[in-house]
Amino acid sequence: MVITVDRSTVPDEPASRPRLSIVVVNYESWPDIVRLVDSLRDDPRLHSGDCEVAIVDNASTGPVPAAINPVPRGFELILRPDNGGFAAGVNAGWRASRGRWLLLLNPDVEIGPDFLGQILDHVDRQDDRADGPAGIVGFGLLNPDGSPQGSVGVFPSLTRSIREAFIPRSRRKYRSARSVRPGRVDWVTGACMLIHSRLMADLGGMDEDFFLYHEEVAFSREAHRRGWRVEFDPGLLVVHRHPLQNRAISPKMRVITRHSKLLYFRKHLPGWQFRALSAIVRMESVIRGRWASLRGRVVEARAWLVIGTLAKGMEADRPVRGTEVLRLAESIGSGPGTSVAAVPHSRESGRRRANSGRPLRKDGPA
Repeated sequence: MVITVDRSTVPDEPASRPRLSIVVVNYESWPDIVRLVDSLRDDPRLHSGDCEVAIVDNASTGPVPAAINPVPRGFELILRPDNGGFAAGVNAGWRASRGRWLLLLNPDVEIGPDFLGQILDHVDRQDDRADGPAGIVGFGLLNPDGSPQGSVGVFPSLTRSIREAFIPRSRRKYRSARSVRPGRVDWVTGACMLIHSRLMADLGGMDEDFFLYHEEVAFSREAHRRGWRVEFDPGLLVVHRHPLQNRAISPKMRVITRHSKLLYFRKHLPGWQFRALSAIVRMESVIRGRWASLRGRVVEARAWLVIGTLAKGMEADRPVRGTEVLRLAESIGSGPGTSVAAVPHSRESGRRRANSGRPLRKDGPA
């Protein structure tokens, strides 16, 4: 289902195509969505058709808040029938968008008063470059206290993953914000990511086999392989209030993050690195699962059992993908009789892309 605004004053000729489409993927974050909409609703660029915003809700519980129902002019609300994960939400927003550039924003991002103007200035500079535009551009993130927040990373490897086990979790995934310079990088976070629409079309959207996390790493890696540049521009800053690295990890989220890392290694790194990581994860699941059981942490112990089963399934060419991961993660809290084997494994090969879960539109097909 899609709740749309009236576009009768904005013709669909190529000359009137929006320069920028913003996609915000939501799950149970309606207060953040309302705040973000309030920050943008009066911007004249949305009223003129220069920019548009697609809010994609991944089947949150409860009704759409009255503050954004109906949605303001320049906004579009896409209500998905299920929670397909971040990549599925991004792809749904991309299909509903018409802009030459796509900007991904997390709901918990706080923007400045001239945010759209700054983004459009950057878009203009990219379009005017003699060497052609970048495919992906990431921007600077700040913590709520104003300190720099990591938003740029180095592509994962087995050696790096082993080394990361001995450093604090807050510093594992991202490079130190103070050490990153403007220009080309390996990958940038999806919390505030600018993407050229041609790159989205070239890759067919984000990989929906990832339910949450590592999808932006995989997307950036594929962009590099196709000859697109991935860049970082710290000249534009936004506040990101709740990054995962600053939060405690629940057993359910641990299942999801371990799955994403294993899946990334399986798809994008040499087989021996995946097999080595999988062996490490299986060993970790046994040791930490038994320790959790001894301490009476039943849900945590179940999570490690599921993680070990995920690793074994991937090694046996039975990888779990997309929403199946969520079902497994949720099974750890559903009672002592839960059977991991009851959840079917997917044997499909390749990557599920933007052709799945297509939402309906009131104004015609996407």
